[in-house]
Amino acid sequence: MSFKILAKLKFVNVIIPLSLDGVFTYQIPENLKDQVQAGQRVVVPFGGKKLYTAIVTELHDQKPELYKTKEIYSLLEDFSMVTKNQIEFWKWIADYYLCSLGDVYRNAFPSALKPESETFIRKTQQEILWEELDEKETFVMQSLEIKTSINLKEIEFFLAKKYIIPTIKSLYEKSLIELDEQIIEKYKPKKVTYLQLNPEFENSDIFKQALLEIERAQKQREALLLFIQMQHRKTTFIEKKELVDKTSPAVVKALLEKNYIQEFQLQKDRMEEYDDHIEDSYRLSDAQQEALEKIEKLFESYSTVLLYGVTGSGKTELYLQLIEKQILQSKNSLFLLPEISITTQWVGRIQKRFGDEVGIYHSKLNQNERVEIWKNTLENKYKVIIGVRSAIFLPLQNIGLIIVDEEHDSSYKQSDNKPFYHARDCVQILARQNQAKVLLGSATPSMESFYNHEQGKFGLVELKERFGKVGLPATEMISLRKPTVTPNISHELQKEINTCLENKKQVILFHNRRGFAPVVECNHCGHSPSCPNCDVSLTYHKITSALRCHYCGYTMALPNTCPNCHSHALETKGIGTQQIEEEISRLFPDAKVARMDVDTMKKKHAYEILFEKMALHEIDILIGTQMVTKGLDFDSVQLAGVIRADSLLNLPNFRAGERAVQLLTQVSGRSGRREQGKVLIQTFDPENPFYLFVQENNYELAKEAILRERKEFLYPPYFRLIELTFKHKNQDRAKKAAGFIGDYLKNYISEPFILGPEEGLIPRINNQYIYKILLKHPANKSTKNIKTYIRSSLNRIMEIQAYRSVRIDVDVDPS
Repeated sequence: MSFKILAKLKFVNVIIPLSLDGVFTYQIPENLKDQVQAGQRVVVPFGGKKLYTAIVTELHDQKPELYKTKEIYSLLEDFSMVTKNQIEFWKWIADYYLCSLGDVYRNAFPSALKPESETFIRKTQQEILWEELDEKETFVMQSLEIKTSINLKEIEFFLAKKYIIPTIKSLYEKSLIELDEQIIEKYKPKKVTYLQLNPEFENSDIFKQALLEIERAQKQREALLLFIQMQHRKTTFIEKKELVDKTSPAVVKALLEKNYIQEFQLQKDRMEEYDDHIEDSYRLSDAQQEALEKIEKLFESYSTVLLYGVTGSGKTELYLQLIEKQILQSKNSLFLLPEISITTQWVGRIQKRFGDEVGIYHSKLNQNERVEIWKNTLENKYKVIIGVRSAIFLPLQNIGLIIVDEEHDSSYKQSDNKPFYHARDCVQILARQNQAKVLLGSATPSMESFYNHEQGKFGLVELKERFGKVGLPATEMISLRKPTVTPNISHELQKEINTCLENKKQVILFHNRRGFAPVVECNHCGHSPSCPNCDVSLTYHKITSALRCHYCGYTMALPNTCPNCHSHALETKGIGTQQIEEEISRLFPDAKVARMDVDTMKKKHAYEILFEKMALHEIDILIGTQMVTKGLDFDSVQLAGVIRADSLLNLPNFRAGERAVQLLTQVSGRSGRREQGKVLIQTFDPENPFYLFVQENNYELAKEAILRERKEFLYPPYFRLIELTFKHKNQDRAKKAAGFIGDYLKNYISEPFILGPEEGLIPRINNQYIYKILLKHPANKSTKNIKTYIRSSLNRIMEIQAYRSVRIDVDVDPS
């Protein structure tokens, strides 16, 4: 669009990061007339005195009739941070998942790039040169002389709004203030200190003289020679930290003071660079080669292909070769993985193939790292992006292929905040926007993907043999009705673990509950300490000797006596991963035991450390929750054990059977990746058909049984679900609001296609009472009408003052 046309456009529509429908119109001030463009970040006033970072969606000349427009205050950069495709993608998500554009923007954008006016500024240690400050800057700095920090709202008392941001920006650039939530820019480039040899040492005589001078300082001489060796080995600069780690801070400081080495700073991405040789493609087996050719052939007819390959069949290499072909065609690839635990193990493998042109995006990155990935993606610096579900929101450029590994995994569905999207489904829209192809890979595909293949929407390629023709692990069902060695370890499992340890092999044990024991119970009166905020019992964590709620985070010390009857008859009931770890450590005192669950994986590099220890065989037995079932690939793991499989099936969810078979198949797949392994599944019900499906490696039969039941009871993939959740601290208000919506929807939807309202499975979480309504709709029919009814009912209830405080969440395709 030309500058002449831009100059005529006086208004912009913007997205604000709030749960409010639609976009909002602002006027472009004269001084910014030729500078504003779609996709830019702008600072706007909203809701009285608050400032927000908004995204411009379009420029126009239509003045709103119903309200007076405010002016945008300023631009945060002179280029677009969001692409046109992204905005269209956000609109699709908001429409499909029945949420606002603001919800999508708030979730999609790194928080460091969307600061608000809830910002505090404080004075730095920099000396204030008062004569260099203008009147407005002086007002702010004088206020900071009185108070240690000021909220930006307070500045409005002595400074007009339109001057706040320019003034704060100026003081920030003079290093006089720092911001907790920087309205100008939270992101600061990372500066790294590097070392170089004194350039004069290129003269050999000067260098020889320097070595003679340093002869008596033995440690400094050794450090200097070590530094020269490091420089010869690497093509990049040497970080100061590298030399300090190999010597000492004092020795490096002395070398700097003597000018033998010099230091300098460079800006560096926070993402680790890959500094190693690049590996070539591996030779494919005949089965892999055939699968690869089928995938490429099907991509001529289908935009999406499902790769159904058994665990250990070599899907990984197919992914890499497909990515390689995209690079040869000057196209980029997005590679989605369900969890950071898998991402961590994948990064090194992909960097070995593609070097530094790999971007990594997941929840363990800090805000500055996320900003760097965002900006680098916008500038098209990556050939491959590896990420978890949120990576779909990056400003992707020139994408030719999207791979969704472990496509069945429930982690691809966001369930904690809006939008409640499913990344596996969203990539279909991304692919359409980019004219890209989608490859879904799994050893246990979801029922939805099988259904889409049967409906002719997806192509299907099967890979039925393990790489190297290694046999699938032999699976045995172990009955827990018989006597056991410990409460949770059978004689058979103990024997097999012993055999593995003797043969220097590794073991993975899976149990689906963290903590030491789910419940502490009084044997005298039956009382069990429960969370004061939620209708759940507290989980006992032995290491911290605390009871914790896994829903709201409430924690209390383990009581010495029963809070109800004051007896000392407290006892732990049930089991968690901590208890398994304790039993295993007692049974195998010489074994190196580690645990992998949410509690042990909190630190940023916890995954990398654990994987390195597994690879170096510094762990003999790894005990964990679902994390250990997902994509881990270690050559020496010869045994996989499931402690209590029944907990997987005994869940009140229509997907329980499907997930149980998937999890057990996946944990089985961790065993015997290079030579045939073994799997022991402990259960009180060894004859259950679902266990027999796993034992016989017959996922096809499991699929048929699951789909038959789903069709009969009107569940996915034959019917789509939409779940409405009502939450309020007042139980009666939540119940009545749910009843109001339920009555309205029953005018349009009849039983059995509407269920509820009913109390939530857990009636109260975090002091909020919960009610739910479940809607069912045939999968082969459009959901347009049913979504219209839902929107209409939500608009109606907002007209009633008493119900406006009830939180109503709409979850399309709940997990």
